[in-house]
Amino acid sequence: MKGILLINVGTPAACTKKDVQKFIGDMLSDPLVTGKPELISGFIAKNIIAPISSRKSLEKYKQIWRKEEPIISPFLYFMWKLAQSLEERKNIPVEIAMRYGEPGIEQALKNLEKKCPMLHEVIVFPLYPHYTQSTTQTTIDKIGRFFYKHPHPYRLKIVEPYFDHPAFINALAKNAVPYLTDIDKLVFSYHSLPVDQVETAWKKGREFDYVYQLKETNRLFCEKLKIETQYTLLLYTSQRGSNWLKPFLDTNISDLPKLGWKKIAVIAPGFPVDNLETLYDIDIRARKLFMKAGGEQFTFVPSLNDSDEFVEAIWKITTGI
Repeated sequence: MKGILLINVGTPAACTKKDVQKFIGDMLSDPLVTGKPELISGFIAKNIIAPISSRKSLEKYKQIWRKEEPIISPFLYFMWKLAQSLEERKNIPVEIAMRYGEPGIEQALKNLEKKCPMLHEVIVFPLYPHYTQSTTQTTIDKIGRFFYKHPHPYRLKIVEPYFDHPAFINALAKNAVPYLTDIDKLVFSYHSLPVDQVETAWKKGREFDYVYQLKETNRLFCEKLKIETQYTLLLYTSQRGSNWLKPFLDTNISDLPKLGWKKIAVIAPGFPVDNLETLYDIDIRARKLFMKAGGEQFTFVPSLNDSDEFVEAIWKITTGI
């Protein structure tokens, strides 16, 4: 029997300074995220960056953290909901795992084995539609370090980036339609990356080319909904330096009302599950900046989360239907 492992970057275990600091420190210790040697990344992340940035990040998390039961991050909540929906609707064992934090990859695979003692294949579905070394590659490497250390009674199949898969595009389109009425501009928002990482990747080919892949997602999305490209805009979020992919959402969103685009919708196709970058960076901070600059209508398009369309997309992508 087959099982599915949904895997994502991760989230703090709790909305506390200690947990936020640990999460930041763990993530930024990864050389595939920082582009620096492991020892240097770990030292800088845990001793300098995490202690300094954790307080500011904690204030952001407080604004999006679930107030109702279960009191967990919305990111983890939607991951669990997605796994539950997929398991119930497709009658297949499903677990979730995080690259950083809990539930970890090793424990998630053990949970799948308990659910299904006759497991012969685990399909790993990364919640990253587009390839990057700081998400896709580090996740594959992490899985490999555990899985190939000891024999296992099942094989692994890792789903490749699905940025152009018809089922993914269809899910994005159906999810977005109710939010795209009466707008002047549709803004596509994606996570920024260091330019040197992007250039290194695109030299390897389109299967590693982040910018090509996200632009292809945008093109197919617009084609599906018959949106003319002149009514769209691409902006990047979460930059940690000037030599990152531009233009930046937080510095350019305020210019849109001055250009006559006072009614906008913002969608983040690179994040199938809502997280800090969608719920805070877009729906709170970007909204505030836009409205303060003279905007009249800011529409946030939620991520796919546990929608029926995304459940169907995952099933079609994993099964090859």
